[in-house]
Amino acid sequence: MIAGPLRSILSEDLVPVPEPLTLALRPGSEAPPRAVACRAARALLDGPALETASHPEAWPPWLAPHQVPAAERLSRILARYGGALLADAVGLGKSYVALAVALARAEPFALIVPAVLAPQWRSLLDRFGVEAPIITHETLSSHADRPLPSVTVRCRLFVVDEAHRFRNPETNRHRALARLVVGARVLLVTATPVHNRLADLLHLLRLFLRDHALAAIGVPSLRRAALGDVDETAIAGAVARLVVARTRARVRTGYVAGPVALSFPRRSDADPIRVGTAPDEVLEALVTGVRSLTAGGHAAPLIRLMLLRRLASSLPAFRASLARHEAYLDLAAGAAADGRGLTPREFQRCFPRNESPDVQLVLFPMLLERGAVSPTPEDRRALARLRALGADGRDPKADALERFLDTHPGKTIVFADARATVRHLLHRLRSRRVAAVFGGSARESSRFAAGVATRHEVLRAFAPAAQGAPPPLRSLETDVLIATDLLSEGLNLQDAERVVHYDVPWSPARLAQRVGRVDRLGSPHAGISTVTFLPPEPLSAALALEERLAAKIRAQVTAASAQLETTRGAAADTAGIDWCDRLGDLARTGDTAPVGAWAAVRGEREATVVVVRIGRLAEAIVVEGGVARADPVAATRLLAQATTAAPTEGGLGDVRRAVQAAAGLVRTRLAALQDARWRATDRDRLARRLIPWVLSAGRRAARRGDALQLTALDGLVSRLASGMTVGEELLLERILSRREPLAVRDLLEWHARLPPLQGDDAGVDVELVAALCVDSISCPSTPSSSTSTAPSSTRST
Repeated sequence: MIAGPLRSILSEDLVPVPEPLTLALRPGSEAPPRAVACRAARALLDGPALETASHPEAWPPWLAPHQVPAAERLSRILARYGGALLADAVGLGKSYVALAVALARAEPFALIVPAVLAPQWRSLLDRFGVEAPIITHETLSSHADRPLPSVTVRCRLFVVDEAHRFRNPETNRHRALARLVVGARVLLVTATPVHNRLADLLHLLRLFLRDHALAAIGVPSLRRAALGDVDETAIAGAVARLVVARTRARVRTGYVAGPVALSFPRRSDADPIRVGTAPDEVLEALVTGVRSLTAGGHAAPLIRLMLLRRLASSLPAFRASLARHEAYLDLAAGAAADGRGLTPREFQRCFPRNESPDVQLVLFPMLLERGAVSPTPEDRRALARLRALGADGRDPKADALERFLDTHPGKTIVFADARATVRHLLHRLRSRRVAAVFGGSARESSRFAAGVATRHEVLRAFAPAAQGAPPPLRSLETDVLIATDLLSEGLNLQDAERVVHYDVPWSPARLAQRVGRVDRLGSPHAGISTVTFLPPEPLSAALALEERLAAKIRAQVTAASAQLETTRGAAADTAGIDWCDRLGDLARTGDTAPVGAWAAVRGEREATVVVVRIGRLAEAIVVEGGVARADPVAATRLLAQATTAAPTEGGLGDVRRAVQAAAGLVRTRLAALQDARWRATDRDRLARRLIPWVLSAGRRAARRGDALQLTALDGLVSRLASGMTVGEELLLERILSRREPLAVRDLLEWHARLPPLQGDDAGVDVELVAALCVDSISCPSTPSSSTSTAPSSTRST
């Protein structure tokens, strides 16, 4: 045997490394804790070249202190992902942030806004001398295949206000917007991205995000995630990278200096008022009668639910719904006699779009089924009994509202679900200084108690300061504004100090939007309040309103919504909702450590934070008790504490053990990246159908020696395997739906029109970005001089 350094290492002397991934993730040098936290934060925010300090002078001076970092981060997200979501709590000035981001990009942009907000946006553009086309939601809703406005051809950015209206992929407006934004960047703006379930948020992100874009951080497929096939905690941690969502509490405490003062009203919320729209015995008989109706087949429960909601609103609204229900019975009977279902025109006659739009989306396909069942005689008799009972003229609910207004003076907005209820209350309160906005035709959409008016006139009379109008004539002064949810989005009405939820909406997001009309930055009131009217038993049990709201609030909490409202007022801020925003603070703390650096500090509990880059994305893994979990919220908290914590000696041993524990999770993510691209079962239906066909064309091109087409087909396969945005899928479906036989050139032309894939999209490299050991006593000592010793890929016995 040769002694000393010349000794040979024989094959039998080699043993396998227990965990090969630890070689790629081996820690580097020790560094100051603050620098390690800065390195980790920049990686998690996708900012490898992030500057060490913000430069507010680069942003317009009209941005408030909390708006500048939002604009900075949104700009980075747009550059990295092609889209972003601004979901700050209501009233924090999202319109100003969105406009600043659009101007900073110095390229043509367009606004997609509800028609009711178009004048407000036009005024904002004029104020700053900006020109941009405005397209209304209603224009996109008219027909999914309608030619898109020509002014949008040059636009490279689309700002979508009240973006939650595009959360349903089955609507015309969603499909039209998806096609419109292909190849452009998208800035979505809404305080309430989740109305019913977490899928709402995912459908919004798919407008600009490829299906597999977040596979490296726990969401292999956005499409599957929307179907409930992915852990919700993983979804929340992944999508937070694309969202700026700050709570009121964060803005109050996190941004205290700047050229614009922050002033928020204080909230005081009254206990709910339980009262019915009819005397108890009448209400109970009406509920029993509605629950006996059977018409509608599979849709019968939804039809009954709509009737019960109108009963909870007011008897006039209930009577109007009964009339529509009777029309539905007549049309359904005629359709059944002809052996068919309702036509779309017949459906709209019975169930107008502006009545319970969320339910319409479900009812529509169910009631258009062929072979609808003819209504029974029992339904006709039940309907007659309901009409007789509903003729009762007493209204305990309206009486309670009048008493409340008598004891609570001040400008008040009363929100109701049904237009019939708004008209009813306008008549009941006509002796007060009252006005109403309830939609419908332009000529009859708004009224003062004395007569018809335009919506613009009503809003200027009720909230002159917020609308930038002079004080109204004394005869037009308005203290109470009654409205449907037409006014719950976007409008500034902070002259008012109170919101009354006369009817409880389908979603807590609606509650937040309503309150947001008065609970806004710069409100002139020191305090504002809300009160909610709830139905009594047995109507409350039949509707199960509070249970439905609670379930939807849970979805909002999971999705990190910035504003949560309940029937008792504002909910407490959710923990960890602003972790990306807090990472922004850490990213600007000073000099950053080199990649792979680690640090050890004292803390309240023993844990190790391991930040790993997988492909192009960074993940924060927390290791406690030898168990690794992806937890960016907890990691952010530990990294923030490390900037002021006392450093400890040693810690490298704990870091290595944490890397060993995290390796299994990293391996799972790497497998997900590979599976998302190449496993046929994980591909969407179009890719599963087309990839084999394109590969076959590639083999033919190879046999011909056609290198140019072979290269093009290779790029096409990569695109199909990487997943598509919704708009790209729709454009592809249009090609596949043609009568002409599909040709290779058709797919190559589709591929050429789309933005190029990023060169490293297929990358599966991994590296340790940073690690932080936190010990409540002391980390097991490993001499820091040993940090220069790197493990080898093999070792001798």
